[in-house]
Amino acid sequence: MPSDPRVRAVFFDLDDTLCDTIGTREARARRAFGCLCMMQSGLDAEVLVKRALEPLAEPRSAVGVRGVLEELGLLDEAAGTAALEAVRYYNEPLCLFDGVKETLEELGSVYQLGVITNWDSEDEQRRKLRHLGLHSSFPYLSVSASAGYEKPDPRIFAHAMSLAGVEPGEAVFVGDRLDVDIAGAKAAGMRAVWFNHWGGSVDGASPGPDAVIESFSELPKVLKALAGR
Repeated sequence: MPSDPRVRAVFFDLDDTLCDTIGTREARARRAFGCLCMMQSGLDAEVLVKRALEPLAEPRSAVGVRGVLEELGLLDEAAGTAALEAVRYYNEPLCLFDGVKETLEELGSVYQLGVITNWDSEDEQRRKLRHLGLHSSFPYLSVSASAGYEKPDPRIFAHAMSLAGVEPGEAVFVGDRLDVDIAGAKAAGMRAVWFNHWGGSVDGASPGPDAVIESFSELPKVLKALAGR
């Protein structure tokens, strides 16, 4: 822990930390493949949805819509592009995890708040935050598409901290992935809180978090502890 443990800023991952993106996989797949089957004959949307939801070796990962389109050889075809566009701004199924809104309101009176997210479009992430009612909660938004770096590259964390005008010892990052979120934040000199809402375990392959929470309501107390208060 840094010699001066003061916390001035708290940054968050967006997808599957603030909102349940993985939980929308089936709804997004149905929308995408419904569109695809209207343009491409001989395909069964239900079969494609089932394939998209099949898990991969990485925890909580799946083949996904893009993976299925690639398997079909349609990723770069007009029908495949249309299927992806059908879910590009499809945020209706997204919802916040329990306690996120209330916790952010509490933290916003004490800390500077920001988001650090890997995504190929800043506009899409801003739309997502607006849909979730969080657009005014975060003065600082760092999206990999605009920053030029992706988590776990420590430079995207440094970029976010520069926007907020804080040093690594004054910042905490909250995320759901050990390999991308926690490892990246630690490499940037920040303290890191693992939001382990999915029952994972520390694998030893990534740097360990400074604290672990299973619900957002635990975060204010954890931040006070990290700050020595």
